[in-house]
Amino acid sequence: MANAQEKMTQVCHLLELHALPPTPLNYHVLYQHVSEGESALSEALQAAVTEGRIIDSVLMEELYIQHLTPDHQKQTAMVERISELIGNLERNSKSNQKHIDHYHLEIDRCARALDEHDVDKSRHQLRKLAEHTLVLKGQMQKFKQLLEQIKQQYLSTKSQLKRLKDKHHLDPLTGLYHRHYLDKKFQYWAKKQHQISLIRIDVENYQQFCHDYGDSIGNLMLEKVATKIDKYVKESGFCGRTQNEQFTIMMADVEAQTVDLIAEKVQAGISKLRFVSSRSGKQLPGVAFQCQTIHRQQEPNFSALVSSTH
Repeated sequence: MANAQEKMTQVCHLLELHALPPTPLNYHVLYQHVSEGESALSEALQAAVTEGRIIDSVLMEELYIQHLTPDHQKQTAMVERISELIGNLERNSKSNQKHIDHYHLEIDRCARALDEHDVDKSRHQLRKLAEHTLVLKGQMQKFKQLLEQIKQQYLSTKSQLKRLKDKHHLDPLTGLYHRHYLDKKFQYWAKKQHQISLIRIDVENYQQFCHDYGDSIGNLMLEKVATKIDKYVKESGFCGRTQNEQFTIMMADVEAQTVDLIAEKVQAGISKLRFVSSRSGKQLPGVAFQCQTIHRQQEPNFSALVSSTH
């Protein structure tokens, strides 16, 4: 009990230090950190502190997903193995069906030939063999039907895993990508020598919104901003929520002028957002934000590029 009390005190201290809400998820992540039960989690948290990253609920959720949830890669690999197995079964089934069809044709041909020589006994045996072949074909058809059922189960499982994968990669509030996903994509593009451009949008009055009108209104503002950002980017790149009040658009090999044009459209779109209280009908303030375009040259660190110190 004394040990648990000490850890709880440490967790509460960290919550206060970083102004984190005492949600079960935040508490769980920090408790695992102070308990030193997950070294990879602690290293990732320490790296974020070293990089000067804001320790907010977005980071807590990323750490939880990356280090305290089941290994989705193993689940995906399992389904891929099932997919490969089903593919092999399908190919074997088609091959066997072709062989059986050919075998049945050969038996019919032999039966007709034997009829010409009037070999009754042999013809009778061959007819019986043909009957057995038809039975075998029926069994093969049942097998194909069963295989189709397995395929449907596989597709259903694959769909469920896609939802899990989306949950792993997407921010539940905004539907945009998590920071860790953008970081992973950034490293991949950098390795492939792609020219990477970023558009960073920092919402400056989110905390004031939450203070004045409540967390629900503040979150609604973030949702609207995220929707507007996603609308203008579409297939041009990836949109993510990189901090609690920050969004980042990441694009590869896009002309600088095009990136600047997208940034202008995003700014114009966010500036037009208006909010009205459903209770009083009073119009609330618009979104106060900063939008910055970053054309990467040699900086290999994604966190440095999206740092609030820029």
